[in-house]
Parts: sequence; structure tokens; C-alpha cells
Amino acid sequence: MKLLKSLLLCFLFFGLGNFKAQNLLLNNFDRRINFYQQQKYKLKANYLNKRKSLNLSYELKQNLKKLSINYFAKINNELKIINKISNDYELYKAITLKSLGESYPDINAVFFNRGNLLSDEKISDEEKQKYNALFLEIAKQIPNETYIELSKITDEINRDKFALTIPYRFEIFQDLFDENQRKRIDIINFLLWNVE
Repeated sequence: MKLLKSLLLCFLFFGLGNFKAQNLLLNNFDRRINFYQQQKYKLKANYLNKRKSLNLSYELKQNLKKLSINYFAKINNELKIINKISNDYELYKAITLKSLGESYPDINAVFFNRGNLLSDEKISDEEKQKYNALFLEIAKQIPNETYIELSKITDEINRDKFALTIPYRFEIFQDLFDENQRKRIDIINFLLWNVE
């Protein structure tokens, strides 16, 4: 009888715990989707005209197009891998990838998998260097006065994004501590958004 009670208690404990964990995971998905939707509309309303009004050099536009092609190729490649969603992890990856493809870019997540587990593949040092070289080239092509303007805009965007994350308690840029690199990536994300 004691064995039966013990088994029943174990089943209830682990069964209810698993159910609670699944509910928390689904709530997290809902929160992420809600965050991405709110971010998409807020950014479009407040910053799209600023983005489209920028006067960029031909070379800079070409490098941004090259980066955009690589960005969407990586997203689409990962989406092909998740052709049949069979678990919560794959659902999370699909939601994140879809939002990164439809909303505001996040080159940090897509090219280096920082803050997101989009791919199980380890990114080679050679590939990291290739993208870092392209990011540096893009940053060098931005005139100083434009860079200062973009810095202010991206600071505003980050404040808006942070305000959207507060009710959900998740972080952006969880593991990128170099402020210069963070600023450069913020600016390139903004320039990559709606590349023409």
C-alpha cells in the first residue's frame, strides 16, 4: 500500500510539475510573440521614416544589401531545417526566426547565435571573422555625423525595446558586453532594417 501511495505521489508531483512547466513554456511563447508584435508596430510608427530618410552612400548601400542577403539566407536555411515542428524547442526557434525575418533585424542572434539558440551548429571562427570584417567595413563607411545621429536613434530604440520587455522579464543582448561592438551592432541592425 505504501508503495502504491509513493508511486501515486511521484506521478502527481512529476506529472503536475511537467504540466506546470509546459504552461510556463507556452506562456513564454505567448509573451515572446506579443513582444515581437508590439516591437514591430512601435518601431514602424516611431522610426521607419527616420530610417527611410537617411542619405547613404552607394558603397554603404551595397554592403548593406550583401549583409541583408546573408541575413535572410541564414534565417531561411534554419527555417528549412525546422520543417516539422515536433517539440517546444523547435516551436520557440520557429517563432524567433519568423519574427527576426519579419520584424527588426538582430544580426547578433542570426550570425553569432548570441542570446538565441537558433542553430545547433557551432559557428566557425572563420565565419565569425568574415561577418565581423563586413560589420567593420559597414561601420567605417558611415560618416561621423550620421553615426552620431544613428547612435541617438538606436539609443531611443533600445529604451523602447527595454520598456516592452519589462512585463515579460526577458533580456536583450544578454551576453554582449563590449559597448563599442554593441553600439556598432545596434546601428547596423537599424541600417539593415528595410534595406532598399
